[in-house]
Amino acid sequence: MLAKSKEFFINPLGISHKQDNIVIAEDISSKERVGIAQIKSLGYAGEGESSNDDKFEENSSLKSIDVQSRLSIEDDIDEEMWQEFEEDPVEFPNGFASLPWTKEYRAASQAASDRIKRRERKSEVELQVRPKIWQLSIVYVVPKCRRQGIGSSLVSQVLKRQSTLKQRGRNVYALTSAKTVRWYEKQFGFAVEKRIPTSLSMEINIGNTIKRDDKVCLRKTL
Repeated sequence: MLAKSKEFFINPLGISHKQDNIVIAEDISSKERVGIAQIKSLGYAGEGESSNDDKFEENSSLKSIDVQSRLSIEDDIDEEMWQEFEEDPVEFPNGFASLPWTKEYRAASQAASDRIKRRERKSEVELQVRPKIWQLSIVYVVPKCRRQGIGSSLVSQVLKRQSTLKQRGRNVYALTSAKTVRWYEKQFGFAVEKRIPTSLSMEINIGNTIKRDDKVCLRKTL
């Protein structure tokens, strides 16, 4: 599972951590790690976004893509379940009726158990129907090893591996400076994307304000 690039190895398994996709380049002789590339999940498409990636791209005239974290989605579900609890005709019993052997207690306990199961099913379904939003978040080669094709090999490998991971969501975004846009377009088929995931929009605004270096959002569909 190693891909050779001159005197370096690109390891497509890399450092595996949960659902992140990381590959590394290593100097064969010194065993020094000289480069890294990573694709990570930004979150899930927001509720208003299409769950189909092809339809997802049809609305490219919009300025941003709503991205939600798993925690945010589950918070929304919890709010729905709380509303359901408040409207539930089965009230939690008081006094003697709250003793475990009473029919009132058993009814309330069963209602609570049913709500928990519905919440779990709803959460599972909600996360399955939404595509994930991915970002090529790191591409780095140590300065002394640049201009040797290592960066290209790293990006090629991490994209290739992402396409085989069977993850939901086929769109991979990248933020780069204006001067490297051509490299991403020519080498890997990325294209400039005007409809930017919300988390990346904030990153662009902060980066442009602090570093005064115009960032460009790119997208590639695997």
